[in-house]
Amino acid sequence: MFPTNLPSPISLLGLSLLPVLTTALQLPNYTNIITSNTNPAVLDVTFHVANTTINLWNSGLVSDLKDLVSRLQNDNDTKVVVFRSDVPKYWIAHADLNFDIDNPTIVTDSIYLINNMTNLQQTTIGAVSGVVRGGGNEFLVSLDMRFASKPHTLLGQPEVGLGIIPGLGGIQFLARLIGRGRAMEYVLSDNDINAADAERIGWINKAFDTDEEMEGYVCGLTKRLALFDGEAIKAGRTAVNVATTPDVEDLLEDERVFIELYRKPSVQARTKLGTLDDNDGERFFGEALPLLYAGAAAGTGASRRRSVRYGM
Repeated sequence: MFPTNLPSPISLLGLSLLPVLTTALQLPNYTNIITSNTNPAVLDVTFHVANTTINLWNSGLVSDLKDLVSRLQNDNDTKVVVFRSDVPKYWIAHADLNFDIDNPTIVTDSIYLINNMTNLQQTTIGAVSGVVRGGGNEFLVSLDMRFASKPHTLLGQPEVGLGIIPGLGGIQFLARLIGRGRAMEYVLSDNDINAADAERIGWINKAFDTDEEMEGYVCGLTKRLALFDGEAIKAGRTAVNVATTPDVEDLLEDERVFIELYRKPSVQARTKLGTLDDNDGERFFGEALPLLYAGAAAGTGASRRRSVRYGM
């Protein structure tokens, strides 16, 4: 006979949902990101880049993220990391191109940061409400999952219009997400894409009508993942990565081409045309990009000109 005093399946399920006592990840106070973890298994990371109004991918942000990733590599308690921004209408607008072209350390550091992050044991999620272009989008598409709200989200890779290519591996990840033809369309045209269309072609997982709906979904997803075994999560994402992520050598080759093109005087001129004194110029940069070219500007009209600092 089978024993009759065993707990029921419902009781067993209840036991599995009891909170597990763990040691929370110990993190410093960063300058460009804000971290919190009300649930020891879920780390929330909020972009708030110092000395910028739109969150730029710069050396300070890369330094903070490198330290964070190095700590996560040795952390067995955290299972999910969610990246957000607290800057209205911007997630990460683009990379700051004010770096020494003869010492492009930030580009190489960014590539190894992104590669190390894709190989973490934790699941990584982007929760987007705002503009994400260039280096910001390259970081976003390297995450495991992406969710966005519709009102303010625009995604894009504006590099080719400036005379360069995405230099942080964005082409490698994006082509695997949306396919060769669509990657060609968006990388070569530099057109922005909104959240609804990005969901339709696989650039993001889901689009939501409001920030609240997005956050509700992400919260439910992270709570679910927090229940599961960390080793199984790591094994699952590792197996998916084998089929879907590029080798670091491919990322470094894109960096080499980017640096080679960026050295050209014509590119230097295009990327230093102005300052960040018009947020509409930043928000709708994909639309305004053809104005960099004399013929397009003459046909479109001077009233559409905006003063912006262009970035990858």
